Amino acid sequence: MFALVRRYFLFWVSWVGLWAQQDPQFTQYMYNRFGLNPGVAGYAGAWQITGLGRLQWLGIDGHPSTFALNVHTPVTFLRGGVGLSLLGDQIGPFRTADIKAAYAFRIPFGESGSALQIGVAGGVINKSLDGASLRPEQIPDPTLFNRATSILMPDVAAGLYFTLPEDKFYIGISGLHLTEPKLKEFTSTGRSKIARHIYATAGYTARLSDNVLLQPSAFFKIAQSQYMIDVNLSLRVEPVVLGASYRLGDAVCALLGLQASEALFVGYSYDYTLSRLGAVTTGSHELAIVYTFAPALRLIPPDYGVRDRKDFR
Repeated sequence: MFALVRRYFLFWVSWVGLWAQQDPQFTQYMYNRFGLNPGVAGYAGAWQITGLGRLQWLGIDGHPSTFALNVHTPVTFLRGGVGLSLLGDQIGPFRTADIKAAYAFRIPFGESGSALQIGVAGGVINKSLDGASLRPEQIPDPTLFNRATSILMPDVAAGLYFTLPEDKFYIGISGLHLTEPKLKEFTSTGRSKIARHIYATAGYTARLSDNVLLQPSAFFKIAQSQYMIDVNLSLRVEPVVLGASYRLGDAVCALLGLQASEALFVGYSYDYTLSRLGAVTTGSHELAIVYTFAPALRLIPPDYGVRDRKDFR
């Protein structure tokens, strides 16, 4: 059984690209927009904090374990928003820690509250490898180091984000790891790097009645020749959200959310694996918590396109 698990783990490593060329994935991407796109900073017109935790492919030794924490807010004198994102990820002997600060410039369209935001982010990313725990088929393997290695590198991202009032429609595109930081210390060949990632997201809200909303969304990402497509359909019957997702060739997912209060939203998702990994995993679990502060704390005045003008007097 151990050999089978190990074989599937190696298959997964080769699929996502050795040496962490693929960023962690989140099923509840629609609640993690700022984490995917610096152009989102401040879009909600209020302080917003998002936390996510994910356990992927349970049952496989060394399965991915990921957490993310994001906070962003509009800022009056900057005519846009700022934010900070933290990411931690572990896959077997590989660890990632990422911290970035972001700024987005807001360009309002008319009096409706529609806006285009242009964002940039910069920070540092740390990649570490416990080479001593690797068990290659060939011993010794000349392409791997058998010691612990850690690298700290600068990292840059940019993005565009367009939204209609009250989240009726949004669309965004972003690029992460734009400089493709090198991971020379991870292999004897010195050719490893973090691949540039391109993300595209879009979503729409259809109001069926006062308390019932239909919310389809989609997420596309590509890194080198690898790509992934997620589509989701959620039904919000206040205060409950029920949803289903399909990740191309990888998983079907069920989502359950609760608007616990005007400020607090809690979401849970379960992924049922469709790929060959399904033979050795019980699936993936993910928790999302979003807290949006009261409108009284909003910092962008009505002239910059905030949706609810009565909050500024």
